[in-house]
Amino acid sequence: MSDTAEADPTRGEVSRSERSDRDLLLDLVDGRRGAIGTLYDRHSRVVYAYIAARLDAREDIEEISQDVFVTLWRKRATIVVAGESVLPWLLVTSRNLIANRRRAIQAAQKRRSGDALDETHPDSRPGPDEIAERNQLLAYVETVAAALPEPDRTVFELCIRGDHSYDEAAAQAGITPAAVRNRLSRLRTRLRNELHTLRGKP
Repeated sequence: MSDTAEADPTRGEVSRSERSDRDLLLDLVDGRRGAIGTLYDRHSRVVYAYIAARLDAREDIEEISQDVFVTLWRKRATIVVAGESVLPWLLVTSRNLIANRRRAIQAAQKRRSGDALDETHPDSRPGPDEIAERNQLLAYVETVAAALPEPDRTVFELCIRGDHSYDEAAAQAGITPAAVRNRLSRLRTRLRNELHTLRGKP
């Protein structure tokens, strides 16, 4: 009888439950689906507890718990773990999926609030006639402003268009802040009167 015994195919093998996460990830990269079940059995309870502490709806918790391991399988070729355990990666993935779910929930709530607001309030957007009238008034104001003498035109540009303070306008126009205030008062009165005339109001 030969001294060399027939090789035992199981000799020297380590069961999956005894292998490190890093070795199981290598199995995943090689397409061995059994490794995902071992990793699931090893870490799913911690992952579930992590998610359950951050979400309320049971269906969301269960769905994300499954999605974490689906993501593990999908990204198996690019996963890098710092130590021997894949758990930190699983928890980071859980956190990202939780954030995505919260954004989706908030967006849905905003849509529902917007729909409710639309039902209780009529559309306040201006109609074509109102837009045309507004454009006509703006064009008229531009015409009036272009005909203003200096320094009234500078005061108009700085304070009405540019929203500058009286002191800033005074410094640029070369007049006092009190003069700026008086000129603005006259300008506003003039514009108001002319716009009322344009609209046919007394």
